[in-house]
Amino acid sequence: MEIKEYLKKQAEYINRKISEFIPSGRPEKLFEAMAYSLTAGGKRIRPVLIIESAKAVGMENIDEIADIAVASEFIHTYSLIHDDLPAMDDDDLRRGKPTCHRVYGEAIAILAGDGLQSYAFEIVSTNRTVSPDKLIKVINLLAHGTGIYGMVGGQAADILHEKENSFNDIQFIHTHKTAKFIQSCCQIGAVLADANEKEEKALKNYGLYIGLAFQIWDDVLDEIGDEEKLGKKTKKDRDKNKLTYPSIYGLEKSKKIAKDYVEMAINEINILKSPEILQEIAKYIISREV
Repeated sequence: MEIKEYLKKQAEYINRKISEFIPSGRPEKLFEAMAYSLTAGGKRIRPVLIIESAKAVGMENIDEIADIAVASEFIHTYSLIHDDLPAMDDDDLRRGKPTCHRVYGEAIAILAGDGLQSYAFEIVSTNRTVSPDKLIKVINLLAHGTGIYGMVGGQAADILHEKENSFNDIQFIHTHKTAKFIQSCCQIGAVLADANEKEEKALKNYGLYIGLAFQIWDDVLDEIGDEEKLGKKTKKDRDKNKLTYPSIYGLEKSKKIAKDYVEMAINEINILKSPEILQEIAKYIISREV
């Protein structure tokens, strides 16, 4: 089975699990906004990485950790809602649909994002099949990868460094805004599958490298991607004078750097029991349509 088809099937599995955790209640508009963004589509790469990282070191019963994988998508969805807000990237489209704040207003969109983030940790902490010690590690990794020392810190740096032009700045932004969250997902899979120290380190490095490749390729797609296929506007980064790899290195060198990171990621996990799917995911990241 080709990796695109495999990822599609895995995304369908994640979507079924997400449907089991979509919250409801009062105020109805808040829960409606949360569900709207959760069900807007997407490749579900982060939950898939948790599952596939666990499988790569020998875990077989994936249903035991499906809720934790789902929680990572709740956090990712919250970050997208907030990214799209006028104060951030000011986007009208996400995955080919109007963004949350365009449908429900800015206030409800902010609160929907807040709700998804906190509910994600509630989901993780109420898992009854994983030991409390492991859950503490999972919560720590998730919070670290998406908080002030990870995604949130990277987003702040992205805003504050828009007009600068430094390799150190772009590396910091890409590492924290995107790669740290992806890295934490791979480490979470390792923890849940009782990986040894070498296996966990390999998955940690793999996550960092594919995370960097992922964001660099997103920069490339913003320059030359097809808006209809991407489901969002392109060339936004250039219009806003954002700091990106193409703005520093140009398109061709940026592509090469992304490919180099993928090669590093593939080599890093050769020591695992079953690295093949993760290696194919790494290749897929830089084959997304332009």
